[in-house]
Amino acid sequence: MELGVCTGPENADLCYNAGANFIEGHVQNFLRPADPLWQKPFDPQTLPIPIAAYNCFFPGDLKLTGPSVDTNRIKAYAARACKRAKEMGSSVIVLGSGGARNIPDGWPREKGEEQFVEAMRMLGPLAKASALTIALEPLHGGESNILNCIPVGMDYLRRARTAGVSILADFYHMALEDEPLDVLDETAHLLSHVHVAEPQGRIAPRPGGTSLRPLFAKLKAIGYDKRISLECSWEDLKKQLRPTLDFLRSEWEAA
Repeated sequence: MELGVCTGPENADLCYNAGANFIEGHVQNFLRPADPLWQKPFDPQTLPIPIAAYNCFFPGDLKLTGPSVDTNRIKAYAARACKRAKEMGSSVIVLGSGGARNIPDGWPREKGEEQFVEAMRMLGPLAKASALTIALEPLHGGESNILNCIPVGMDYLRRARTAGVSILADFYHMALEDEPLDVLDETAHLLSHVHVAEPQGRIAPRPGGTSLRPLFAKLKAIGYDKRISLECSWEDLKKQLRPTLDFLRSEWEAA
């Protein structure tokens, strides 16, 4: 199991010195797929730890559902994102992007869900061509009106029937949706990434907060040994990160 931090490459040294194994970057802010002229700003081999994953895939104005879906624009944007993510050393792109996937008011829900599944069918081959996986992220109902729980995500994957797309488990969203950990039992072969945060305030996990041991025990039980990212707010990243990583490792060992 590897622990990482959702942050930019400018914090790679800080994260490495604190004991992180990787960082999780931001597609829109760093890879900038909307810009066809983007060039690698540096050789990823110069970083002390890899940018192993990226989140914030699609901007809110690039709709995956509703009457304004532009398939050609989505495909061109996603192809650039996948190619650049691979060039920068990543193997996972997280698809949360609530603004892009939310079903517009008045749009038939069944049609919106089918559009989302069609997007998976288009994105899967693009990811696979770059030796990546796109990890679907269930978001709580306050952030998205589609894909709010892991079983629904697994159903979309079954309907899409494409390689290159997988599922993500985010402890924060699972807690807000009162989602039982047993839903992870069916994800063992498709769970590619995990996010954690303290559900109360989405801050860094800490002693005395919501216990992560049940989650870690479940991950161990299903054989998950990939990456776990801290996706949370920080009061002072430099001061907090090392004790947070040490705490998570101790909880993993105790689970």
